[in-house]
Amino acid sequence: MRVARFCLLIGAAILVAVSLSGCLMKDTRPEALFTASRAEQVVPFTVSFDGTPSYKPNGKIASYLWTFGDGASDTGPVVDHTYIEDGDYEVRLTVIDDEGYSTSSTLTVHALNPLPKAEFSYAPKSNMEGEYVVGASEWITFDGTESTDDGEVLAYDWNFGDGTTDSGPVVEHRYLYPGTYNVVLTVTDNDGGKSNYVEKVAIVGGPPCNADITGDVTWDSGGEPE
Repeated sequence: MRVARFCLLIGAAILVAVSLSGCLMKDTRPEALFTASRAEQVVPFTVSFDGTPSYKPNGKIASYLWTFGDGASDTGPVVDHTYIEDGDYEVRLTVIDDEGYSTSSTLTVHALNPLPKAEFSYAPKSNMEGEYVVGASEWITFDGTESTDDGEVLAYDWNFGDGTTDSGPVVEHRYLYPGTYNVVLTVTDNDGGKSNYVEKVAIVGGPPCNADITGDVTWDSGGEPE
């Protein structure tokens, strides 16, 4: 009986030792966790990053180190950062615990290109009962230089609503038949962003009174044009 009891005690001691050894060998590195107030926006915009969800089992986080993917960095559990240029940025949080262990986690922020603003004016036009109209066959100048962008507008593409198109910041066009036409200007900036501007153009009557008359006109003896 004494031998059996001694064996049981030895076995229990071994189990306790194995159990304690397992606790000592367990990975106690911190966990790097964080949230972002937004991950996609048109620039410029500011993001608030919160690293307080990070933790360490049976310990504490001593340091929070941030890099924002655009060359900037910061420290602290909660930080703000502003993105000025469009692009995709990898945000990295590295946490260091009170024993010097560290881990990191990342998040990609998508900073979007601001779209250009398309706008145009046209002339000539006459105000008829509160509506601007243009005579059929009259040449109209469309001016898209009022369009703006944070960079540069590279392309101006026009659709005149009558099956014809053109390109360029300033173009001329005429309509041969009366009606209302949707004129669409599409502008493209240096980052590939596009936007449209649409305006209705009302065409009335025939050619304007000051239209050029070409060709020869002859008269018969009765005074009527041939």
